Amino acid sequence: MFVWLRYYHVWKNNFRLHQNPPVSIKLALVILSATVVFSAVCDNSGNYHDSKSYHGNGNLEKSLAKVEILTDRSPRAVDRRFLSLALGPKLIQHGTLLSLLRSERFQTLAAGLAPAFLRLGGTAEDFLIFEPTEEDITKLASGPELDICALSKNDSTKWEGLGFEANETEKKVFKNFTMSEVEWDHLNSFTRCVGYDFIFGLNVLLRNGSLWDPSNAQLLLNYTAAKGFKVNWELGNEPNHLQKISNRTVNATTLGLDFRQLRSLLSSSPAFKNSILAGPDTTRPKNKTLRFLQRFLQIAAGVLDAVTWHQYYIDGSTAVLDNFTDPTLLDMLHGQITAINRVVNMTAPGLPVWLGETSSAWGGGAPELSDSFVAGFMWLDKLGLAAQLSLDVVMRQSLFEANYALISKDLDPLPDYWLSLLYKQLVGSRVLKVKVTDGSEVKVSNSSEQQRTTGEMDRKSARIRVYAHCTNPNSPQQYQNGSVTLYVLNLHQDHRAAVRLGGNLAFKKVHKYLLTPHGMEGLTSRHVELNGRKLDMVDDRTLPELGPQKLPSNTTLLMPPLTFGFFVIPDAQAAACM
Repeated sequence: MFVWLRYYHVWKNNFRLHQNPPVSIKLALVILSATVVFSAVCDNSGNYHDSKSYHGNGNLEKSLAKVEILTDRSPRAVDRRFLSLALGPKLIQHGTLLSLLRSERFQTLAAGLAPAFLRLGGTAEDFLIFEPTEEDITKLASGPELDICALSKNDSTKWEGLGFEANETEKKVFKNFTMSEVEWDHLNSFTRCVGYDFIFGLNVLLRNGSLWDPSNAQLLLNYTAAKGFKVNWELGNEPNHLQKISNRTVNATTLGLDFRQLRSLLSSSPAFKNSILAGPDTTRPKNKTLRFLQRFLQIAAGVLDAVTWHQYYIDGSTAVLDNFTDPTLLDMLHGQITAINRVVNMTAPGLPVWLGETSSAWGGGAPELSDSFVAGFMWLDKLGLAAQLSLDVVMRQSLFEANYALISKDLDPLPDYWLSLLYKQLVGSRVLKVKVTDGSEVKVSNSSEQQRTTGEMDRKSARIRVYAHCTNPNSPQQYQNGSVTLYVLNLHQDHRAAVRLGGNLAFKKVHKYLLTPHGMEGLTSRHVELNGRKLDMVDDRTLPELGPQKLPSNTTLLMPPLTFGFFVIPDAQAAACM
């Protein structure tokens, strides 16, 4: 089956992988505890995408990759809402938001990914105007409290779909639209009942001359305070890109002054003194973007709680299958994070940095790719690298809507949803340092050792990628303190990765959570298996239990080609995780 798929994708994509040779780097780490040995293993059968090769041994030819984990201390911890989510404001414009938020199935799926921020923002936020149905805000806010989760259990209304094309939100024509208190009440009730913290992007294109006009924002703040809602705030989306969207510009200095004005509004109300203000949500860090960010921070750093920027790897309209597993393409992210961190450290040292909007491909994602199993390579690698390189929050675009959604327009969980759910359940906040000596990498001349840390993967184009955290202490699987979770990507097209625990972990038992595509579509499947079992919701109120395959100690763990998964060491007794 895979042979057919391979030739089909060659015909369809006409794309060559792995063009850039990596550069060798030596890095010394103090290793106090665990050693894991990985092997890139050739499957002589060639047809490695069938059931046997995903879950069997086959004939193996080993090429060793050694991984060492520092478990005596954690260099940093990410925010507990590290994996966060986004929705687009055009759901309001198209009249779809209320029925979506009222759906019990959607609420169940959303609650599975808590705790998280939910950002309502994007291009359309700079065309949204709050328009309450009555002028008397106090009277309007005195109505009965909305409990959307209780409402959904008694609501016979069924979700009937978007009512517009999934990618319609990405069209380039935008016009002003309104949001009433009804949509606002639903958003706040929804985030509260599923366990999210709400972030809302205010319209920066409402201007009085050259400066931002805060009058509509003040109206929304007044209503929000009267209702007692807890909301965090942004102002404007991709301000360095506004001219292409609206034929208007806001320069960095002016935007900084706008943020200072917004902070003044928030500080003047007891309801918002503790609200997070994040920004400026710039585009990917090219030279002009970095200069814009630096000038903005010189004005606004003192009023911000987090610096936000956006990142996508590729154009969704031209993306092909092989892009999603190309190590050199994935490695772009390291340089981008480093560039942003450098500007922030120079201009606003100590400010948290967030990926405020991110996914695989801009333009709404790549059809039949960004919503399939293969998108998980970009997503899981991004989560690992972001945590290692000091980002505190990563906001996935999007929870729902467009080709890069976690949840389909029919409210079915897509492969990246299941990957995110496993991440939430198994991966804790404390990051562990990893060192890899990977024989599977492209050899570099005059290099005596192929060694990298996860912070140097951009220079190595590694095809076996390993990240480690303390295990989530609140996992449904009830892992004890001291447990360690590894998450591993095998980007080899036709080699397996074999994992053998060594050091003081050599005789520890391991829990395996291997994700593979389900069905004949292979990498483009919209369904996923966990340890060989297809994942589906039990019903609209119930997610399945995500149980491990329990392996005996001193067992070699096999990772099939083009797969990813999690390995938990329940009895690691890692000092950093106690």
